[in-house]
This record gives sequence, C-alpha cells and structure tokens, in this order.
Amino acid sequence: MKKFNQQLQKQFAEMCKSGKLFRISLTGEAVWKLYLESFENDPMFRDPESSEHNCNLCKNFIRRYGNIVSVDDNYKISTIFDVDAEEEFIPVAKALSDNIKKSKISQVFFETFAELNVLPYEKCTKNSVLFQLGVDKNVKRYTKEEAEKFGVVKPNEIKEFNHMHLFLPKEFVDASGKSIESIMHDYRDAKNLFQKGMEIISLDTLILVKDLINQGSLLDGTTHLYKIEQFIPLKEEYDALPATERDNWLWVKSYKLPFAKFVNELIGTLCTELSEGKELNKACQSWNQRVDPINYMKTTAPITKRQIEDAKKFVEENGYVESFDRVFANMDNIKVSEILHSNVGKGEIKSVSIFDGVKSTSTRHKRNEFDGIEEVSIDKFMKDILPTCTSIEALLRNTHDGNMVSLTTANNPDSKPIFKWDNNYSWTFNGNLAGKSQIKDAVKSKGGKVDGVLRFSIMWAEGDISDNSDLDAWATEPNGTHIGYSAGYRKDNGNNRTSMSGQLDIDITQPSSFGYKNIVENIAWDNASKMKDGTYKFWVNQYADRGSRGFKAEIEFNGEIYSYEYNKKVTGNVQVAEVTLNNGIFDIKHFLPETPSTKEIYGLETNQFHKVNLVCLSPNHWGDNNVGNKHYFFMLQDCKSPTSIRSFHNENLIPELASHRSVMEILGSTNMIDSPKKQLSGLGMNSTVRDELVVKLSGSFKRTIKIKF
Repeated sequence: MKKFNQQLQKQFAEMCKSGKLFRISLTGEAVWKLYLESFENDPMFRDPESSEHNCNLCKNFIRRYGNIVSVDDNYKISTIFDVDAEEEFIPVAKALSDNIKKSKISQVFFETFAELNVLPYEKCTKNSVLFQLGVDKNVKRYTKEEAEKFGVVKPNEIKEFNHMHLFLPKEFVDASGKSIESIMHDYRDAKNLFQKGMEIISLDTLILVKDLINQGSLLDGTTHLYKIEQFIPLKEEYDALPATERDNWLWVKSYKLPFAKFVNELIGTLCTELSEGKELNKACQSWNQRVDPINYMKTTAPITKRQIEDAKKFVEENGYVESFDRVFANMDNIKVSEILHSNVGKGEIKSVSIFDGVKSTSTRHKRNEFDGIEEVSIDKFMKDILPTCTSIEALLRNTHDGNMVSLTTANNPDSKPIFKWDNNYSWTFNGNLAGKSQIKDAVKSKGGKVDGVLRFSIMWAEGDISDNSDLDAWATEPNGTHIGYSAGYRKDNGNNRTSMSGQLDIDITQPSSFGYKNIVENIAWDNASKMKDGTYKFWVNQYADRGSRGFKAEIEFNGEIYSYEYNKKVTGNVQVAEVTLNNGIFDIKHFLPETPSTKEIYGLETNQFHKVNLVCLSPNHWGDNNVGNKHYFFMLQDCKSPTSIRSFHNENLIPELASHRSVMEILGSTNMIDSPKKQLSGLGMNSTVRDELVVKLSGSFKRTIKIKF
C-alpha cells in the first residue's frame, strides 16, 4: 500500500499542475466498490467478514477523493489511478482508471478550509502550502480479546498501517467562507452558459457582430469588442472538436473564464437574437435601446446601394447639398440677432449673453467648498439672474465629461434648414452623442447597477499592464452584514441580495483578462424602503498583489458622487468612507481624502472656474422653436473639442431626410468636422436630466451660486 500510495501522490501532483481539477459523475461509493471488487486475491485480514484491503480509512478516502480527475492538453481525462501499479494493485488501478474515464465530468473539485479543518487529517492553517487529504497511517496495539477473536495477531502486538492520502495545493482550497455547494454552483453555471453560447451562437454571427461594431452600427460596441474577439477563436476551436471531446473542453475553457457567461451578457443577447434569425436592423435597434435609450439612434445601420442612390437623389433634387456642408459654429458666424431675446425689462428669458474681459482663476476647488451656497433653479437663473450679469465663470468638474458639447452650423448660412426647427444650427455632445448620456461607462459596461440608492465603486489598473492585482470592494451594513466577493450577496450567486437590498454585482479578479480597461467592482443598494438607519462602511481589500499601484473609488447617493484616489500599493484593508443613513438622509465621513484631482477636458483643466463666453438654449428652442428636449449651453473660453465630431444627428432631421435614415447615418458618421481653433464648445445641461452647475457671477455685485437642473 505504501508504494502504491506514493505512485498516486506523484500522479496527483502532475494532475494539479494543470491548474484545474474536476469530479466525474461516478460516485465515490461506486469507486470504492469497484476498488474492492478489482482485487484478484484479497485475503481475510483479521475479521472473518472483512479483507486485507477493506480499510475504513482508505474507504473514506476513496469515497471522498477517488473520482477526482484532470483534463490533459488533448482534452482526455486523467485519473489518480493512471499509474504503473505493481503486484495486487495492477488490476485495481486499471479497472478504476478505465471506468472513471468512461464517466463525464459533473463539477469542479475544491475543498474548503472550513471543512478540512474539522476532518481528522493533518492539522492545517490558512497559510499552509499543501493540505493533506486523508490519513497517512495509524498504529494499533491489539488486546488479548482481539488476539483470541482474530487468531492472527498476538496480545499487545503493535502494527502500523499505511493508508491512501494525497497532498492538495492551496490553490484548490477555498478560504473565503463560501459553502462548497455555492462554489460548485458558480463553476457549473459558468460551464452550462458557456456551452449554451457555443451551441446557440454561430461563428458567422460572431464575425457579423464584430463587423457591425467596427462599422459603428452598435452603440458603445467597442466596449464589448474584446469579448467578441476572444470568443471567436474559442468558437472556431469548439466547432473543430470531435463531439466526444467537447464536454471536457467546455469544462476546461469555462474555468474562471471572465466571459464564460457571454450568452447572458448584452453582447451575447444580440448574438443569440441574430443566430436565431432576428432581422438585422431590428436586432441592432434593440441593442442600442438596451445600451442607452437616450442615444440609441446615433449608430450606423447596414445599407444597400439602392438606399444610397435614393437618398442622394432626394438631397440633390430638393436643394440640401449645401446644407450638409457643416462646420463648427463660432462667435463670428453665430447670428446673435436671430437668437438673442433682449426684451429683458418685461421679464422674458434672455437666451443669450456674451461676456468678455474676464480671466478665470487658476485655483483648484474641492466639492465641499460649495456646500451650503445659494441654490437656484435654472428657470429662475435664466429669468431673474442672467439678465443682470456682466460676466460668468463656470466650475468645470471631473464628472462633466458627458456634458461637453459643441455647436455646429452650415458653412453657407443661407442653405436650406435640414432640422425640425427653422435654423441650421445643431449640437454634438462628447462622444458624438446627440444628448448627455446617463451611462456611467466603466460600471455599466460590466453590468453593474449605477442608478441605485447608494453605490460604492472601485477602479484600478486602468491601462497599467504592470498591475494585474485582484482588489475587492467591501461594505458592511448597519446590522453587521458584509458584502464582498466571499459574502454570498452577489449577482452571480443566484442574484442574491442582503435584506437591505445590497449586492456586489461586479467582481473582477484579473485586469489582464479585460485588456486593463474598465477594471471595476461595484456594490449597490437599489431599494430605499429596505435600507435601515445606521452606518454603511466601505473599504478595499488586496486579495492578490500582482504589482499593486493603488485604486480610485467612488461613493454616490442623492445624485452626488464622492471621489477618492489611493496612489500606492494596497496592503490588507484600506478604509475609504462611512455613509450614515438617518431618517432618509445620508451623510458621509471620509477616511481617504476626497479627491479634487484635475484632468483635462476639451483643453480645460477641471476643478477650476472658466470664463463663459456665451449662454444659450439649444437651437431647437431658439426663437419660436419648441422641438424636443431643451438644453442649456454654457460655452467656455478656450474650450475645444479634442476630436472631429458629427455635424448632425438623425433624430433631429426633418421627416423627409429621416426617411433615408440608414444613408444619413453613414453620411453623418463618415463626414466628420475637424475641430478648428475657433469654435463654440462648453457645458451642455439637459433639462430632463438631474444636474447642477456652480457659477461665479459679476454684475451689480459678485456672488457664487449653484444652478439646479
């Protein structure tokens, strides 16, 4: 037995090098029965009703570990019994190996530290490198009664018995506190969904979706492109495999694969719809509406030669050719007389104000500097305050990326209007959007909840390939409930939530798996009625240090976002903040300094005040126009779009042109306007989106106010 066990240990060590261990559907009890039946000669040992190899300790070992397997590079099963056994173990090893290999994998194999710590094996700690499975040996001293009963031993005779046991590397021991059932479920669910994707989604569909993303037909499609690009070679490999090897391949490939559940993700849903025969344009429109209802019309769609010819003919015959020759609007070509409502004395809104001669301050500002300042609605500001101002400065914040907007117009001011309003001016927001997007990209692109009552998000390793660390976002609720990767309250754990509606909905362990982009974790509460008064604590834990460089964090509630940066190696736990809820009112205590970090947006530094050159409504509300959502534009001095932009958006075109939607979309996305030195760009606020802007005003007296939208 001792030599046989040494062979098992050596074989098991080789299996562990694969990094993945599994169990087959053949039960441990069946393996034990087969073990005993395979001995050609198993003599009675002591008890007349037992035999030499019928040992309780070996029985417990085989029942628990006899059906462990690994999968080799050719997707064939390897067992611990694949050894060159000797003597009486030759037929046993062969029988066990042959029968186990006929069975299918049913689940992954792990042990939990909690379970190993109570089993009668060698004592272990969480810092152990190897964990013993089974009992290696025991010593027995026989009594006079036993000697008389068995007849083959002497009174007080001492015998040492060797038993089957193995040594398991720590990577297969889960110390998180999760139950083994939960661990098994996560891996099995990933494998099943991975299999579903492989079976339902065709290779042609994956290639088509890749082309759609590259053509710009899918809103925010580039965020999901890497998944398609990694899924395609997997699909090619799967299709080329013999049917007998596919199940093992699925278990191996889905093991800790970040996008194993691809079929259930947004991009997977689109691929499924197309594979099942959904019409291409409808599938693309459904995708765009799911991703961002505000901007779903901005993408390109597949078009035919006939569509192009029809659209060209309509544009030429109806005098719209010059109308599509568009440029950035600037202070020289904007016709103030057309949009200026100067009848201020009667209390009408002054839609445009032009300011000059004021230089903006270079002082950086923190959010709390403006706590408690006067707040006014945008309506009151436009009606009562703006007409009295001689100059305005606006505070540009880090969160204003999505608010950046540029005005455009026709190069020929006398060209025929193409929009639903009676002027040829239009606008384009940052990212070539028609309106401010409500997506918090990094979290939402990974499926995280960004519109809950309370949110805690962390981000790290953004573009830094030297940091492949595994950081974890953690939170504690007032009743002591922990939320984190091992707490069970996870979206990927049956969508399990705490009693207060808290949940970890994104858990990323390998930044490299996502190309070091959008590396985030997110904890959110989505039901205010379930949240209890008390303190909610937030911290970051370094689970695995692979070049840690720090992290960024955000806490959001009541529409306010609090930002933090930790710019050094993360060790252990790093407290971020505590949020207290009392009678429906949130308050926050910072453990890390709130970050007034600056960045450049449209050539301007954030967390500084910048001179406002012009304040106006969006062109669809100039004069007597009242078409669609109203935007308020605060155009900033020296503000410049960093890229070429779209000159128009389909949703704004007159019906006659919108009927050629597909061609118009191609025209808008391919004929971009280069960003000139002189332009009108700045902050745009959608009247239907909750927002705010801090401004410094000069006039009869100076003051700082917060405009609420």
